[in-house]
Amino acid sequence: MADTGPNATSILPMAHSFGNSLRHVNRLIQRDLGTRIAPLGITLGQWYALRTLWHYDGLTQVELAQKSGIAGPAMVIAIRALLAMGLVTRRRHASDKRKYIISLTEKGRRLEEPALKAAIEANSDALQGITPSDIEIAMQVLAKAYDNLTAVGIPVALEDGIDALIE
Repeated sequence: MADTGPNATSILPMAHSFGNSLRHVNRLIQRDLGTRIAPLGITLGQWYALRTLWHYDGLTQVELAQKSGIAGPAMVIAIRALLAMGLVTRRRHASDKRKYIISLTEKGRRLEEPALKAAIEANSDALQGITPSDIEIAMQVLAKAYDNLTAVGIPVALEDGIDALIE
């Protein structure tokens, strides 16, 4: 990601920006993952909801949105689609009738292995040619950046920290 544009002499060249580099790599990994899960009949938004449910089944819609990092309106769309595909169920909360509990169906559980294999392949392609020790350093850098940002009060959508972000 070399800077060759008219502002290459900026005080923060794009090629030297951690956030900009992270954003571009993330977009490419997401695009790759989206392509890999498309044959399974799910979108990235649905993937994030399912990924969270495979780990924490039986969440309220709000909890699911928070833990998966998906905005409320987008989560509603994802849940509607997952319901229509028979991958999740929605039932009223036992003690708070305003809330819904979202749970996986058996069909939704069966998607876990092939979908996670797609994610493993996307990560593997992204990390091809990078030594395990360099990957470990990168993971440590990301964990420290995460800790630094949460320490200064940046809101965290995912309650489980960096480990939930990077799998």
